[in-house]
Formats: sequence, structure tokens, C-alpha cells
Amino acid sequence: MMSRTLTAVAAGLLLVACSAATDDPRSSTPPTSTMTDQTRSTPPATSIPGTTTTVPSAPTSGPEEEADPDDPLVQAVGAFQTWVDHLAAGDHQEAWDAMAPTSQAAVGEELFFDSMVFEMAEGWGSWSVAEDVLYRLEVDAAGRTLLWVSGTISPEGMTEDREVAVPMIETDTGFLVSPFEEFGNVAAGVNEELEGADLPPVPDDSGTGRRIVYSNADQRVWLVDEDATIVDSYLVSGKAGVPEPGTYEVYSRSEVAFAGHDDITMRFMVRFAHGENLPIGFHSIPNDGSGAPLQAEEQLGEYHSAGCVRQSVHHAAFLYDWAVEGTAVVVLG
Repeated sequence: MMSRTLTAVAAGLLLVACSAATDDPRSSTPPTSTMTDQTRSTPPATSIPGTTTTVPSAPTSGPEEEADPDDPLVQAVGAFQTWVDHLAAGDHQEAWDAMAPTSQAAVGEELFFDSMVFEMAEGWGSWSVAEDVLYRLEVDAAGRTLLWVSGTISPEGMTEDREVAVPMIETDTGFLVSPFEEFGNVAAGVNEELEGADLPPVPDDSGTGRRIVYSNADQRVWLVDEDATIVDSYLVSGKAGVPEPGTYEVYSRSEVAFAGHDDITMRFMVRFAHGENLPIGFHSIPNDGSGAPLQAEEQLGEYHSAGCVRQSVHHAAFLYDWAVEGTAVVVLG
């Protein structure tokens, strides 16, 4: 079962709205008005906030100029293209080697990455044949170098306009992609917590069979297997009385969701109910536009959300993999 934990990290980014504060359903991606208007075949140069160097933009018309190999944006775009091309081809070893050590450490083991490569071919790999791709390179408020990529992709046959921010690590020879560094070692985190853990019993009258049990009053979740074994139990942060008690089921999942305002994002969204305007689901603690979490993990167990159920990152990643579509969710008052 643990060998499937990291599969959650593998799925392509699906940028969708989520009720995680005051969600705005009108927007599912960050604004792209500041992005240089160039295509993938002619990656643009740009200024990098926080530095004193401004790199001139590539021309938008006239003869195509040869890209400057020392341009930071050209190097970052090249690293990203190399990585997604390997994923699209199913070349897990090359894709693994093209990642920064920070992301390799977050995944934990190459064996896990190998098991995810085919799912990643449909997700991240879809950027290999994206259309109308635009790029910009920024340093955010947390000091991370991010390559913003926007374009039209077709994951699993569904054509969508998307934008993603890919962390980049600078090396002596250029950049390496590091898309998973913020996850921590998901597999190790779950294993360490479960070893010797004294899990509380699942509440009475919480259904039978394989299911997720969410006690709104206790702000706690249980993952229960077919044989009534408690796979895991942990504290969460939701909203009092939301959703109403009852039996639901998982109907969709997205590795990344956007709140639709203030650049708030959350990982591993697992939807199981509907609010007044937006879906309700389990996901990680949201991050603001600078990458800072909206609450501390120590605050899990308290009401803090606008309706969704917040979890630590490694619990969210595990539930995302464990709770396939159709999994029952029993909400207790």
C-alpha cells in the first residue's frame, strides 16, 4: 500500500477552483498578464524580480534570433522541456536524472518515481506537446526561483488552458527542475507516523466497508479498509457543520487546486460533496501567493476552513492515492 503513496504526486496539475477561504469560482488559474508573449519554440527572456539585472526580451517579430545559452530563462526553459520530454517518452531514468536532488529527496526513492512515470506521462508529460506556450522566470517572496509556464495542453484527451509554477534549482551548469521539493518525503512521513501509532477507534454508526470517516465535531478523519482495519487516523481542519452529516462518495480528484483569489493554492484535492457555489473536499493546508501556509499543522484539529477539510501534506498525499473515485465518505456531525 505504501508503494502507491507517491503516485499522488505523479498526476498532472489540474488547476480547478476549491472552497478554501472565500473561493471565487470565476477564476481557476493565476493571472498571466505579465507573461512575455512568446511561444515554446522561441522562449522569451525576462527580468527576475529581486535582482538588479534585467534581461532584454526576445523580439516579437522579424527574423528569429539564436537563443543566448547563458540567458537564465533559456536555461530554465531548456531544463523544463528536457524533463517533460523524458516523461512523455516514459524514460523514467532520464527524467529522474533531470530532476534536482531536492525533488529526488522529496520523492524518497527512484523505485517510487519509476512506479509513477506512466501517470506522469499523462500529466506533466502533456507539456511536451503543449501549444502556445509562454514562460517567465521569477524569484518569489520566499526566495524560490520559479519558472511560470502557461499554455494549452491535452492531458488524458481533455484540452485545457493551464498555468503552472515550477521550482528551479540553479547549478554550476544551469538549472534543474524541482517540482516536488515542497512535499517532503511523503512515503517516509506516513511510515514514521504509522509505526507504533495508537490510533483511536472508528466511531460507532459510521458505516461499513472501505470508507473515509470524517467527524466534524472531533475534526478527525479515519481511513478504514474493507476488513475494518484502520489504515490511518489524524486531525484535520474544516468548518463547523459543513458539510451536513451523511454518506457521500469521492467524485473527482486534482493534484493542485486554486482558490481563485490571492494566488491561494492547495495540493491533493479529493472532492466528495458540494457547497453552495463550489465543491467540498479533502486537501492539504493551502498556501498563499508567497508559498506560506494559511495555518500551522499544529492548528489541525481546529476549525479554520470555509468548508473543505485541510490536512498535512503527507496525509493529503496518502489520502489522494488511497481514495479513488467512488470511495465512500461518511460525515458525522
